[in-house]
Amino acid sequence: MRNLKIIALLLLPLLGCFAQIEDQSVALSHNLCGGATNCMPGALPLGLIQISGQNTFTVNFGDQPLLQPSSSLGPATLNTSLILNGAGVRLQSSASGDFKNVATISLLAAPAATTDCSASGSNCTVLADYDRNRDGTADQSIALRGHDVDLISYISTTSHSVQLQFQATGTGPGNTWNADVSMDMALKARANFP
Repeated sequence: MRNLKIIALLLLPLLGCFAQIEDQSVALSHNLCGGATNCMPGALPLGLIQISGQNTFTVNFGDQPLLQPSSSLGPATLNTSLILNGAGVRLQSSASGDFKNVATISLLAAPAATTDCSASGSNCTVLADYDRNRDGTADQSIALRGHDVDLISYISTTSHSVQLQFQATGTGPGNTWNADVSMDMALKARANFP
C-alpha cells in the first residue's frame, strides 16, 4: 500500500496539462533603408555599419503575448523561446555591386539605439555571423550562421522591438546600396495549466 502512494505521488506531476506551439522556421525580413532608396554609401571600408546615420536598426515584433519569456494568461503560465537559426543580407539591386570584398559580418543585439557594439563594455550579443574564410566568398547575398541565441530576452517589453547592429570588416559594395535583412527563427511556446 505504501508503494502505491509513492508511485501515485511520483506520477502526479505528469498528469498536469499543457499546450505547446512549435515552429522550426519563422521568417522575418527588414529593409535596411526602409524602402527602395539606397542609403548606404558605396566602396567604403566596413566597421560599424550605420544605417541612415544610426548605429542600430529596429525590428518590431508587435505586441504579442507569446513574445515574452514568461507570462500569465488566465490560469495558464506561458513560457516562450525564439531561437535565431540564422540570418541573411541580400542586396536589393545588383547595380550596387556585390559583397565579395566583405571579410566578416556580425549581427548583434544592442541594448540601445546609440550603442556602438565595438566599444568595450557595450553589452552587445552576437546573434549570427559570417566569415569569408569559413563560409566562402559572398556575392549578392550573405548567409550568417546563428549562434542559437534566444531573442526573447532582447525584445523590449514596452516597444516590442529589438535593436540590431551590424559590425563588419572588408569593403562594402562599390556603389550606394540597400539590402534586405532576413532572420530565420525557431519558435516554441508552452502554456502550462494548473
